[in-house]
Amino acid sequence: MMLNRENLDSFKAALSAALRTTNQADDALSNRFVELRPGTVATLQSAVNHLVTGRRGVGKSTTLAVLQRRAEEQGARVIFVDVETHKSRSYPDVLIEIIMDILSEIRPRGWWRPPEWKLRRAVKELHSVLSALRDAGSEVVENVENSQSRSNDVRVRLGGGVAKRFAKLSATTASSWSARTKTSQTSSQTRKKEDFLRDLAPAISHVLEVAASLNGRKSLLVVLDDFYFIAKEKQPLVLDHLHGITKRSDVWLKIGSVHSRTQSFADGDPPLGMQPPHDLQHLSLDVGLADFATAQTFLEEVANGVLTPAGFKVREVLTQTARERAVLIAGGAVTRDYFDLLIAAADAGWEEAQRSDDPSASFSIGAENVQAAAGLRLQRKQTDLRNDAGRDSPKLEARFDDLVRFVRDRDTFFFLVRREQLDTDWGREITELEDLRFVHRIMTTRPNTATWRGIDTVVFMVDFAALVVKRMRKAPVEFWKPGKSDELRRAEWVYQPNWVPVVGRSRKLDKGS
Repeated sequence: MMLNRENLDSFKAALSAALRTTNQADDALSNRFVELRPGTVATLQSAVNHLVTGRRGVGKSTTLAVLQRRAEEQGARVIFVDVETHKSRSYPDVLIEIIMDILSEIRPRGWWRPPEWKLRRAVKELHSVLSALRDAGSEVVENVENSQSRSNDVRVRLGGGVAKRFAKLSATTASSWSARTKTSQTSSQTRKKEDFLRDLAPAISHVLEVAASLNGRKSLLVVLDDFYFIAKEKQPLVLDHLHGITKRSDVWLKIGSVHSRTQSFADGDPPLGMQPPHDLQHLSLDVGLADFATAQTFLEEVANGVLTPAGFKVREVLTQTARERAVLIAGGAVTRDYFDLLIAAADAGWEEAQRSDDPSASFSIGAENVQAAAGLRLQRKQTDLRNDAGRDSPKLEARFDDLVRFVRDRDTFFFLVRREQLDTDWGREITELEDLRFVHRIMTTRPNTATWRGIDTVVFMVDFAALVVKRMRKAPVEFWKPGKSDELRRAEWVYQPNWVPVVGRSRKLDKGS
């Protein structure tokens, strides 16, 4: 069925409803859910810690929501923690709040049997101590000395009833604390927050183990969604503690994050965090433009699952060229961007139809409508970058602006980077821009000139939206078609931060901007 005045609203409404992110999988979502790779959810249900990565909008939260539903149907308990809600907290308070969220979720709501009553009481006591620890004001204790350094240290004090509850839960004494440390001011309850947490770990671990088997449950899955909102350098510290309170039990962590903004492990003495593949398995949900056919098949299957109940099919609503262009602009299998694009393209198609001789006639979405819609997405992506990258956003925006100037100077959508240079500071910025959907990886190749023989480069495409805004009207190389990828092996497209503009062309572009 094509689009027209009567059904345009239902087309857009179906896609808009599917765009709403949720950590709860209802029957409709679970039934229409399409796995990017068969067996993904079954793998996540296994008794292993997992790190699930993917770009914004690929469906991490949806996959984890479906995991919750299906794992509970198989007898597991699943709790969901939205780490984004704690993004304003610094370490260790962010860790304390995550543990408090977990405890709140496992706290029994009824009082019917002794196991629930005992667990409820233990959780309540832990929660009160953790709340007081989070809110405790810092005290600076001078002259902290150890075998390696002397410095000031920030510590906190627990007092009154909270101190008594802590002593009961931790069952520790001052003599069990760091024997190698001397301070000029001592108190049995004046310590670093991390030290308090470390002594509470056995009690927290115990209540999690009890919750995992309560009411005949088989295991407890703890889902930490949007984990990248924790400062990257602090992530190993958070995971080190969470791993400590969950290992040697039927409690498993399922962590959703963005790969370039995630650090699960830090080598050192001692090492910190969770090291793949020993402590957790990495599962990527990304399928980019390098797998164009796979991405198109997946996106259209997901879209048809949403649109078919409303009477639509992608192949009837979009022209063949528009279907390909939509995958290209979405940057691969990024469902959220694809749905956003179809909604905006439908509006562009409607506006074009109103300028025709028969405004009431049915219409299809064409490639020009998809391209017109692309420019509307840039501002949203820029907002996402500032939210996700935090203090790194200015340097990432500057790098992207430089890439846009470079490809415009070369009159292309593409740029190449020597593979080993992706490990430089500026190369890692490009990798972060890839995770943030501002550039899209295409392939690894070698430029077609003698001076580049034997040198591997990675081909990227600058996000279509940025170049539409800059009024770049030419069509990109259709690299997904047979024989076309060789057109990307251009030595003059190799990017370096100190690139030199092509004489004449840059001057012309500046005048036309």
